[in-house]
Amino acid sequence: MYSFFIDVDTNNNVVLNTASVGTLTKPALSIAGRIISTKLIKSINVYHLFDSSVLDSKLKLTEAKNLTQQLSLGVEMNPYRFDIELSQRDLVEDLHFVVKAEIDTVDGDNVEQTIATGFIQPVKLPEKVVFVVGSPRSGTSALGKACRKALKANAHGESHAVQGVNLLMETADSFFQQSRTANIKGNLVNAIPKTLMLAEQLNVLRRLYRLYYGDLVHLDKTPGIPMLAGLPLALMAWPNAKVIFCKRRGMENIQSRLIKFPKVKFEQHVKQWKQSFVVWRKTKQEITQSLKHSQWFIEVDQLNMACLPETVANDVAALVDLTPRQRNVLFKQLASDDKPEQTSKEASKSKSLADFGWTDAQVLQFKDVCSKEMKLQNYSVDEKYFLDDQSVKEII
Repeated sequence: MYSFFIDVDTNNNVVLNTASVGTLTKPALSIAGRIISTKLIKSINVYHLFDSSVLDSKLKLTEAKNLTQQLSLGVEMNPYRFDIELSQRDLVEDLHFVVKAEIDTVDGDNVEQTIATGFIQPVKLPEKVVFVVGSPRSGTSALGKACRKALKANAHGESHAVQGVNLLMETADSFFQQSRTANIKGNLVNAIPKTLMLAEQLNVLRRLYRLYYGDLVHLDKTPGIPMLAGLPLALMAWPNAKVIFCKRRGMENIQSRLIKFPKVKFEQHVKQWKQSFVVWRKTKQEITQSLKHSQWFIEVDQLNMACLPETVANDVAALVDLTPRQRNVLFKQLASDDKPEQTSKEASKSKSLADFGWTDAQVLQFKDVCSKEMKLQNYSVDEKYFLDDQSVKEII
């Protein structure tokens, strides 16, 4: 099996119509999209990133005048569509490529403009990769344990490894892409592209998980905002991964946080609850755009885990493609009283905002920070828990 990643130069008005992240059964990659240029483009080609040799590919570049009106382009803009079929034989190590357009300048000279870079990696992906994420105190421990039992997964209580490697990538990007040293031609760091560093870190990340979890199942339960921000990196490493986002109404989540983490200020708990959804929404949009589909995740509410464990088990089973036996194990664990990290035996009883015993200042602060997100998530402030039976559509 192979995985791929494509990075387009959006500054040069390049848009992909095909996925930029995914898997391949053989090293043959289709790339399609559009490019808008103030210059006339004569042709496109695909080169090996390191030795600049021309790679075996089928190329098609066509003028797309219909885009002029659709995109309200000025007369000086020239829109094109491109289709690339890049194929390799017996690929045994990472293939790094660059797509360049040949530009016809006014003075007759030809210059090349990079429109995309990327790589194809030979990989051995596990049969199942599952990430259980969400705001702390939203049921990630309960669902993570149920998934661990169902999949018989060798997993830790929490991972945070993706979060750590994502921080490494942010630091590397800062130095290799933005530092004064990296901007000096002739230095090695100036020659190392972002996609090469990414590919190497993906190899490291996959190897770490394989060493600890084997070749069949990778189960990662990591709550918190940093993990939500790191999910795009995780889906680059494992494009076949499934993500379960655990969520909980603001009042119950914050009350549970106050019990579990009493030294943290009320204001911080309130802001973190909201920010978890903000980051998750951004992450969903980014990953869905990269994969060109949305069948990689589901959202599970903690109240449904407590009150409708069979429904939750069915949803998880459909996402992860569990066998009937695995689904039954998952359901029995969710329906049991064995709830790790549970701070209250009344998890299934909903209360109104006034019943939590918060001060007037805390109630005002909660409403000020969380009211909009509460509505977006279809949450009420009374005993009903949900505003209505139909989920409110999220604004992305």
